[in-house]
Amino acid sequence: MRHLAIICDGNRRWARANGLPPEAGHAQGLTAIERCCGWAIERGVYYLTVFCFSTENWRRSVGEVDAIMDLAREYFARQKGWYVQRGIRVRFRGRRDRVAGNLVEAMADMEAATAECETLMLNICVDYGGRDEIARAVEAGARTEEELDAALMWAPEPDVILRTGGQKRLSGFLLWQGAYSELVFSKVMFPALEAKELDRVAAEFERRTRNFGR
Repeated sequence: MRHLAIICDGNRRWARANGLPPEAGHAQGLTAIERCCGWAIERGVYYLTVFCFSTENWRRSVGEVDAIMDLAREYFARQKGWYVQRGIRVRFRGRRDRVAGNLVEAMADMEAATAECETLMLNICVDYGGRDEIARAVEAGARTEEELDAALMWAPEPDVILRTGGQKRLSGFLLWQGAYSELVFSKVMFPALEAKELDRVAAEFERRTRNFGR
């Protein structure tokens, strides 16, 4: 496996099951990203993409959205060195025009600090939606399949798209890039995702035969 993409679902349900407020689930979700990075480095997975906040998540309460944005800003500022020390290059995918300015600055600082890292390429999808991404590429002039590839293939096609939390849908994630990705669904909530479950996902991928339409 070269590229694993994860729909990070179940933060709020994990918090509720543990008698905690939603923001505690989102905070643990950020910690789970670190565990996923460690697993990817140990297993030789070079690209990791995590879907953290969708274009539809703006429909949540203002209080919850503000808490998520504050958590993310503080986390990126606090943990920037952790990613640099481990050689993890962080890139953010999605829109930035609707994200709070101080969070956009923290994201840009993270990207700049990790720009020379080469051990793992981590894509964090924030205010991301596959339909929105394709529509914006078309608005920018992409018309042919080759032009859309050039606009949208910012990493190799994911070998596996994993959704945690028990749901079985893509929710608009990597609609162009994931056309031939293997889909794996886990009942584990994202904040509780550990190496053992990721190993199960990798083993499931190895058992599958990929024909790519042939």
